[in-house]
Amino acid sequence: MPDKTVPPMKNPELSLEIVDIALPDGYGVGKKGTFVFFVHGAVVGDQVTIRVIKEDKRFSYGEIIEIEQPSPFRCEPQCPHFGPCGGCVLQHLTYEKQLEIKENNLRQTLGRIGGIDISSLDMMPIVPSPEQYFSRNKIELAFGKDKNHVTLGFRERVNPAEKYKGRVIPIQKCLIFSKAAETIIPLVLNFVKRHGLLPYDPLTKKGFLRHLVLREAKSTGDLMVILETTRGELPGMGDLWRALSEALPKVKSLYRVINTQSIDTGRYEAEEHLFGERSIEESIGNFRFNVYPQSFFQPNTKVAEMMYRTIIDLSEPDINDRVLGLYCGAGPIEIFFSSKVREVTGIDSNPSSIASARENCRLNGVENCTFIEGRLERFRERLPLNPDILVIDPPRGGISKEGLTIIQGLKPEKIVYVSCNPSTLARDIRYLREHRYMPKRIASFDAFPHTTHLESVTIIEKI
Repeated sequence: MPDKTVPPMKNPELSLEIVDIALPDGYGVGKKGTFVFFVHGAVVGDQVTIRVIKEDKRFSYGEIIEIEQPSPFRCEPQCPHFGPCGGCVLQHLTYEKQLEIKENNLRQTLGRIGGIDISSLDMMPIVPSPEQYFSRNKIELAFGKDKNHVTLGFRERVNPAEKYKGRVIPIQKCLIFSKAAETIIPLVLNFVKRHGLLPYDPLTKKGFLRHLVLREAKSTGDLMVILETTRGELPGMGDLWRALSEALPKVKSLYRVINTQSIDTGRYEAEEHLFGERSIEESIGNFRFNVYPQSFFQPNTKVAEMMYRTIIDLSEPDINDRVLGLYCGAGPIEIFFSSKVREVTGIDSNPSSIASARENCRLNGVENCTFIEGRLERFRERLPLNPDILVIDPPRGGISKEGLTIIQGLKPEKIVYVSCNPSTLARDIRYLREHRYMPKRIASFDAFPHTTHLESVTIIEKI
């Protein structure tokens, strides 16, 4: 019989074959008997010598001492910041293998958590991103400090052997966002230095500068620059605007937003439009969308278009159908449905998203969409019963138990579940299966190259 445990040792060294990648953390997985080792920086197919840095009864974490035999799937990362930067974790793995691992993880999660017989599910091959680099239309960079210098970058990856300190890994460029970042970052840092502004520390809760948020309309290249701070005076923004717009004429908008919450969150308490246009315009298919600082928008524009078209194709709408969209954001899915059905209603708890959705309808001449602000759990009485198609696009945490109860009570004929988290998707599907709804088809999309995340669309029908 295989060994089920490994005797505890002080920083033991051992040789391992890496047989898998653990999602969503991205650690390589090796085994001795049935005991599991998670190894940062290892890829499937590597033969490595590791040192154990943290032990548990069921698993341990290790760090690589030597790569004895590199995997055929290992490749050279393109980004000079790859490794300590927490922005993306799979650049050292060939793109084809990334897709395979994500697709397999989705299958396994649906089976393990959702209790789904995958052989009974029409599962389409994962759709790759048309662009492996410079694909994202938004990034959020944290302000940090290195000795006496303010820096911009991503929070460091969590190290299981150390207490998390929230350090910022400085970057000069970002290969998953836009080449424009390489110009914008030093201009912002020069502005910060000139005015003696200090970064916010999420552990001590002290400081002023929180994030630099950059948004890019991929259809035009137009850029929005957003400085997120705590409360207080922010001097010299006119100088920053001149520097940005002269260096990059595609910078069309500059905002300052305020966030005084103790944890990092994308919800702003106040926003101030300082210079340029109030929004930048993005195009997806034949539709145009105005993007604001708080607009929720799929981060990979080209993948979003493929995903929205697939939603329409797989849901097979009829011109007399009624569509209800929950967690609708700025309304892109609902607007894509508008020309295919009789009427569409969208609901979202974020007032900025609802305002954007209504504006986007006007921008595109759409007249059969209605958007309502409020939480799903508080709209039980106002929701239309028996929608022909119910579209759900929840955050990573999925749908609350109360929300699932409400959805079941609506008695939709067909559900389109858009998800960025296989685990909560599988959990929610398990509930729906227990209430006479069965998943029929699923399509997945790599909207996040070089990360462990993917988007999926599941068609669920009433039985």
